[in-house]
Amino acid sequence: MANVQVSCSTGCIPTFNRAEAMQAIANGGFQLIEGYAFETESRLHPDVVFPEQVLEDLRKYKLKLSGLNVSDVAVGCNLTGIKREIEFASTLGLPYVNIKGGLRTERDMNALINSLKILVKLAKAHNIDINVRNCHGNRVENSDDFGRIFSKIEHPSLGIALDVGQLHSSKVDPSEVIDRFAPRIHVIYLRDQVGGRVVDFGKGEIDIASIVAKLNAVGFSGLIVAEPHVHKRDIEKDISSAHAFLQALLANGN
Repeated sequence: MANVQVSCSTGCIPTFNRAEAMQAIANGGFQLIEGYAFETESRLHPDVVFPEQVLEDLRKYKLKLSGLNVSDVAVGCNLTGIKREIEFASTLGLPYVNIKGGLRTERDMNALINSLKILVKLAKAHNIDINVRNCHGNRVENSDDFGRIFSKIEHPSLGIALDVGQLHSSKVDPSEVIDRFAPRIHVIYLRDQVGGRVVDFGKGEIDIASIVAKLNAVGFSGLIVAEPHVHKRDIEKDISSAHAFLQALLANGN
């Protein structure tokens, strides 16, 4: 999987501000960083930081921003705000944004589908993709949920950000989703877990090596985003260990 790159999510260190997160991830050996427009202290949002400052910070730490997770689409959500976040991502030169749905209700599924029909047109105009990201207990958590969306929307700018940890929490087999939607999967989020608890790579119940092998078998050429388990005392070491673990799997051709 020589063409597959690995990024690190700022979601693993949500209390770090932008500079702290970039420094920790860069010192951990990553060259790519995945951001959030919400929830984290390092959030990248047009109301919080100018794009020029983000780009300056990335140059300082010799990083490249791989993508941005924008606000969830749910019943009553601020679609105008999500549009601004997508435009902000485009200004930063990003290839994609990731987006989640709302609650597991029919109203939320309809809101997600109707909103995506609008947002993909905006995304195409800005030369950026939208990836729907699954989440346990969320409107999109399994293969059939993805299937409903793609049965209603056929658009080249719409793809999948497959979150393996969330699939594990939802007791969904990642191989089944990968087999069904391989061409649509642009991003894979990887972490290890015991039940719903995040643990160090290789210490949990998720067979990361098998997932990487499956991705290799289907010709995956997108991006892997690591979500390391970090301990307060040695965060950079934990990030570095996650980087080494994933790079070794990719190098071995698994």
